[in-house]
Amino acid sequence: MNDSDIHDTIRGLYEGIVDPQAWQRSLQNLRRASGSTQMGMVVLDRRNDRMSVTELANPVEGLAQAYQQTFQALDPGRSFAPRMPVGGWYIDARELGAGTIARHPFYGDFLHRYGMGSVMACLVDRQPYYEVYFSLQRPVDGPLFAYEDARALDWAIPHIRQAMALRERTSALTALQRMSMQLLDQLAFGVIVLTADARVLLHNSEGEAWVRRLVPNPAAPRTGTGAGTGDEWKLSRPFTAMVRAACDANAPVPAQAATAQSRQGARAQVIVLPLPPSHAMGQAWQQPAALVAIHDARGSSPLLPQVLRDLYGLTPAEMRLATLLTTGIGLPEACEQLQIGRETSRTQLKSVFIKTGTNSQAQLSHLLTQLSATLKAPRAAPDGGG
Repeated sequence: MNDSDIHDTIRGLYEGIVDPQAWQRSLQNLRRASGSTQMGMVVLDRRNDRMSVTELANPVEGLAQAYQQTFQALDPGRSFAPRMPVGGWYIDARELGAGTIARHPFYGDFLHRYGMGSVMACLVDRQPYYEVYFSLQRPVDGPLFAYEDARALDWAIPHIRQAMALRERTSALTALQRMSMQLLDQLAFGVIVLTADARVLLHNSEGEAWVRRLVPNPAAPRTGTGAGTGDEWKLSRPFTAMVRAACDANAPVPAQAATAQSRQGARAQVIVLPLPPSHAMGQAWQQPAALVAIHDARGSSPLLPQVLRDLYGLTPAEMRLATLLTTGIGLPEACEQLQIGRETSRTQLKSVFIKTGTNSQAQLSHLLTQLSATLKAPRAAPDGGG
């Protein structure tokens, strides 16, 4: 491959993180450069000892299906797999020899029937339960793969590995965000996630209207001490300052509460919480974020345990301990009431601190007290304000 083809292939591998056509283009480039008829990614499921073929470039009709269904058990390369290092190559002519290839049923009963005569594969990823191989097949009337063929493709392996890792992470984050949104849309109160500069990262269905009410609009005139945008709601405290305080990377404020009131007299409670990096949603953005929960008089009042479970992922045992500590009792007394051991309580409390982004029992108590106050239904007021 010349420099232009190499650069195009590398670019396509990374563009392939989100563009399947770019990924396929790069695989085709590598296939042609190696003189192969077909290439693909082969995954070994170590728990079930099964191979599956994915992402084929220039697939030979029926070959992958026959391999997966019948002939993978005869594949002589499988005996070399446990000894291969990541980035290492299996080259059939080197490992088996031309004589063995000519006599082996894997070739005579299978590959030759599909016009293939030689196999070369590189181990590109090894995980506890699976392995991924970059595999190429040459036609039966072509030369067998040799050491030089593998060396000629060595430059591509680090890029394939890196692009695969990024694709997997991107796919996981996309699935995580989809699941997070499904969960958030089930909540009976508004939820918004914002950056320190009040840029909205996501919101649920109930929080959509509150984005317009709370997030400053530079084009709109400021009113009152709150956002005062859209349908004219005012906050008892400056909203952007609360968000910045929650996003402070060095000392995030555990919980802040404010009252929102519309021009027509409707009221709602707004609580701003730091979104810890350990939180499932926080992992998607890799930056400090604030989680805003809004409860107004028209919605049903969710229970605190439900919120702790849905927003922070606390287990039932962790929720019982956390809510009991907010009453002001100490950890020893909580152990007695819950009938749990001291070591168990310390383990649970440490987990609660990590999940909620707090560092002490006092911070946790402040967080839950503010959250409880927000979840209490405000006094009914005349309907209005959207």
